[in-house]
Amino acid sequence: MPLHVRVLGSSSSGNCTVVWDGTHALLVDCGFSPRYTFRNLRVLGLGPSNLTGVLITHTHGDHFNEGVLGFLVEWRVPICAPESVAADLIKRSPAARTAANEGLLRTFCDGSLEIAWFDVGCFEVPHDSPGGCYGYAIAHVEGQTRRTVSVATDVGFTGEHLRARFTDTDAIVFESNHDPMMLENSGRPEWLKQRIRKIGHLSNQQCAGFLADVFHHSTRPPAAVVLAHISQTCNTNALALECTHGELHRNGFSRTLVVESFRMTANKVVTVK
Repeated sequence: MPLHVRVLGSSSSGNCTVVWDGTHALLVDCGFSPRYTFRNLRVLGLGPSNLTGVLITHTHGDHFNEGVLGFLVEWRVPICAPESVAADLIKRSPAARTAANEGLLRTFCDGSLEIAWFDVGCFEVPHDSPGGCYGYAIAHVEGQTRRTVSVATDVGFTGEHLRARFTDTDAIVFESNHDPMMLENSGRPEWLKQRIRKIGHLSNQQCAGFLADVFHHSTRPPAAVVLAHISQTCNTNALALECTHGELHRNGFSRTLVVESFRMTANKVVTVK
């Protein structure tokens, strides 16, 4: 059974990615309104009975929506996060507190968690959020076939520790947040520019260089890469795509599909067979 990935939207206005096998689905973050989120799931033929869990990366407001969490509790869908993120989420969200009281808030043990048909690993990424920020490696096992999708949408900087989490992955969702010159000329205050550069988000060049490095350390390149969290004021989709396409092509990886994502429009469905 193929594994599918779709970014329902990714920016500072909201983030939500769905990974599904046709029957069982996981959300990575739920930062949009209930109406927007569940309308987009219905387009894919997915409803509450298909949701096996939601993975929260961190507690910035563009990554979880109280209304969506409330519906998930009502539908008995587990809310899953590392312990530090779960603890901060409980402080901020009445729905998360209800989920904890009802046994629906699940935390990772030794960095892994089984959620229905998925084996999920979590890994910390550098970002300035209380409770830390995490990415997820979502594996779907069917017989002898194992397909993996790795997701990280808010990353301050990269390194070997992060590269290992993306090697030999079938599909990657990774941020390509800003163009350095557009950020410099954006008129944003200097403290915000420094935050974005040092601990907030990756530039197009940093994203592209990291992906090329991941590919070089993999036994096989992924089928697809989705560029996420593309800034609306300090980047363009065209620049992000051009940068990653160019870097991968220069390194001999031109066959991998590179897909853009949007602020509040679901992107192209990526299928891993």
